[in-house]
Amino acid sequence: MKDASKRFSFMFSTIKRQNQPSNEDNIELKEVSDAFLIENEKLIVYYDKPLGTGVCSAVYRGVLSGLAPLAKLSSLMETQKFRDCDVAVKHALHFGDHEVEQLFREIEALKIIEYDRNVISMLGWRMINDKPAIVFELAQEDLLRYVKIQKLIDKKEIPFKTIISILWQIAKGMEFISSKNIVHRDLAARNVLLTNDFQAKISDFGLAVINNTDIKETALIKKFPVRWMSIEAIAEKLFSEKSDVWAFSVLMFEVFSLGQDPYAGIETRQILRFLRSGERLSRPELATNGMYEMMCSCWEENLETRPKFEELVVKLHDVLESESGYSKYYEELELLQEQGGSGQSNLNNSVALEVLDDDSL
Repeated sequence: MKDASKRFSFMFSTIKRQNQPSNEDNIELKEVSDAFLIENEKLIVYYDKPLGTGVCSAVYRGVLSGLAPLAKLSSLMETQKFRDCDVAVKHALHFGDHEVEQLFREIEALKIIEYDRNVISMLGWRMINDKPAIVFELAQEDLLRYVKIQKLIDKKEIPFKTIISILWQIAKGMEFISSKNIVHRDLAARNVLLTNDFQAKISDFGLAVINNTDIKETALIKKFPVRWMSIEAIAEKLFSEKSDVWAFSVLMFEVFSLGQDPYAGIETRQILRFLRSGERLSRPELATNGMYEMMCSCWEENLETRPKFEELVVKLHDVLESESGYSKYYEELELLQEQGGSGQSNLNNSVALEVLDDDSL
């Protein structure tokens, strides 16, 4: 534990230089992060069972012994289930400035969130081979992979009620995140995880920022998910709940197109011009007119006229609870398909994180 504490002190001083928080924030971050530290013998990581690999990190299956630090620190009954459980271990592949910055953002955001059933829970952290690893509750797959699998079955067998429920849960999770004054900034189908019973869990807070009062990014982060970003986020690097609402609607496009890339065939540097001309993503084949109207309301250029997440929660809940169930959904889709018109073809794979450079947009 002494070695781990020394390594954390180095990590903490690096984070401090990167982010320059106040002295009180420094003390609080170190105290809480130390409290989240998992003892070496309490965590087993199965490196032969990778769950996913990204540019900066890899995720492996693991087992946590005893009560998770989150459960010890939290007064919520829901967190007490995190004991002697299977977990996901997100292990940094490198430990440079970019990784430190993402780690700081993720730990800080999840520390504030603590627990919500529609947000992935951070159970604790530890150092592995001198690199930080964050331990999360385990989910089975990501939403993007799930909707792509639906391509393999007959359209009449697609479980629309489950899909609407997932979207409703994501909106609920984002409403909670927004209530904590956090802007996610990387909401996309790839960053929503699903459990076996189809609970949706919003994940990946590496780009998150705290203080939801229209945050203007200056120079710290150079790579953003441009294809999920609002006009003001691309043009002015201005982020708020309303830019997350825009991204949620792009996620809806991904879901109703069964995993199609946003703006397929359009180069990144052309997206801002495309949006400013009034163009938007077309209605995906599996979205009814009502769903597409909801999506378009989230893509209003004037962010003040976009709905908040609390409004989207109500609208999606109304769809879920409608008396006709989702049989009416099938009928509306069949009528739309008979009339012709659907989404764009999937011409190429978009890059999730792209350089947001004023000279190239």
